[in-house]
Amino acid sequence: DEGVAGYTNLAGITAKATKSTVGEMTDLFATGHGIYKDFYGNLSDMEFGEMFSAGIAQSVKQFKTTGSGMAQAISALGGTATAAKVPMEEQLSVLGMLQATMSGSEAGTKYTAFLNQAAKAGKELGLNFTDATGQLKSMPEVLGAIKGKFGDVLTASDKLELQKAFGTVEAVKLIDLLYSKTDDLQGNIVTLYDTMGQGMNITEEMANKINAPPGQSW
Repeated sequence: DEGVAGYTNLAGITAKATKSTVGEMTDLFATGHGIYKDFYGNLSDMEFGEMFSAGIAQSVKQFKTTGSGMAQAISALGGTATAAKVPMEEQLSVLGMLQATMSGSEAGTKYTAFLNQAAKAGKELGLNFTDATGQLKSMPEVLGAIKGKFGDVLTASDKLELQKAFGTVEAVKLIDLLYSKTDDLQGNIVTLYDTMGQGMNITEEMANKINAPPGQSW
């Protein structure tokens, strides 16, 4: 009972901070707990909830999206990236950056297409997208490997080769959108990681700013 109350409180503050509804955020927190909590087994439920709230709030601030957009993106992605051992800060960064040009659900769909075929595509391209343990390398590392093969700019023929390797145009669209932004992606991952380690600070700061005008807090 205490956990449900605590998560409802976190969801309410996050909803205010991200201009979404309490209903959307309680759904997202339930979904997020199911997807990510096992990955962070060393954290208590409330510690995880605070970290998750910080990640969502910082994503909205950093990528000029909304809580609703991030909820759609995470829902569309599901557990695909977590199953591939991709940390949450990297998932949120990829989903957030993609939302500069598409909806949250589209971002989740394209990311899923990429992850499902990445290991196979790497072999077909003669590139190694996995580490010594067989886990997928980080997105900046994968993009760096592709850039090492094709150069700084992807030509139409390069994209056709990538599409053949990945077997889907959705994955190629993701690569194309992030291809010239590898440094930005790495920086966003680091910023999110740092913010998520600070608990509710960013969420409360954003919520308080929205609440500041007279009457808003009601």
